[in-house]
Amino acid sequence: DEAAAAATALAALEEQILLEGPGEIAAIMFESIVGAGGVLVAPDGYMQGVRALCDKYGILLIADEVMVGFGRTGKFWGFQHYDGVVPDIVTSAKGLSAAYMPLSVVGMRKPIKEFFETTPIGWGATYQGHPVALACAYECIKFLLDNDVVGNARALGDVMQAEIARIVDDHPCVRQGRAVGLFGCIDLVDADGHYIQPLQGPSPDPVVKFKQALVDNGVYGLVRPPYVHCAPPLVINEAELKDGFSRVSNALAVLDDALGLAPP
Repeated sequence: DEAAAAATALAALEEQILLEGPGEIAAIMFESIVGAGGVLVAPDGYMQGVRALCDKYGILLIADEVMVGFGRTGKFWGFQHYDGVVPDIVTSAKGLSAAYMPLSVVGMRKPIKEFFETTPIGWGATYQGHPVALACAYECIKFLLDNDVVGNARALGDVMQAEIARIVDDHPCVRQGRAVGLFGCIDLVDADGHYIQPLQGPSPDPVVKFKQALVDNGVYGLVRPPYVHCAPPLVINEAELKDGFSRVSNALAVLDDALGLAPP
C-alpha cells in the first residue's frame, strides 16, 4: 500500500525533524527521482508531504536534478511528476550541456536570490560562468526546445517500459524493472532470487561475463550491479531504442547461462 508507506515515512521524517529541532535544519535535499540508486519514483503523496513539512517548520526544500533535469524523464524537471511540488532550490548539470562541456546550475526562488544579492558570501568558483560552457549550454537548450526533445523522451517512455517488461519476462536473472520517460533500470538476481551482488565490492564471475557480453554486443552504460541503468540519448528513435534493448537481451542470456538459469 503506497499511501500507507508514504504516511509512515512522513511520520518518521517529522519525528526526526522534531528530535533534531526545526531551527537546526537548514534544508532537506533529495533527488526528485532517485538515479544511481535504481530509478525510484516516490509513492503518491510522499513528496507533497515533504513539501508540507518543510513549509510547516520553515525548512528549505532542495531538489537534486543532476540526472533527471532537462527532460530525461519526459518532463523538463523531475519534480514536475509530483503535483503541486515546487522546490525552493534546484540543482542540475548533465542535461544542461549534454555533457559536451562541464557545467552545472543552481536555481532558486526569488526571495533567496534577492537575499544573496544584498547579503553576499565570500565564496566563488574559478570557472563560474565560463563563456564557452555557457555558449554550449545555450545552444543545447535551444536545440532541446526547438526539437521537442522532452516530448520525444515522453513519447518513448511507453516503448522503454514495454522493452523492460519483455526483458523481465524473458530472463530469470532479472527480477523487475521500471522506467520514467527515457530513464530506466533493471534489477539483477542470482539463482536463489537474491540480488546478484552488493552495490560495493568485487563482481562475481557471472557478472564479469555479463559485462563483457554487453561490450561484445556494442552496449555501453551505467552497469552497477545489482542495477543496470538505461539512459539513452534523448534524441534516440524507437528503432534505435529497441535495437539497444535487443543487444542488452543478448548479454542477459549470457548471464542466465552463467547462473545456470533456464529461460522461461
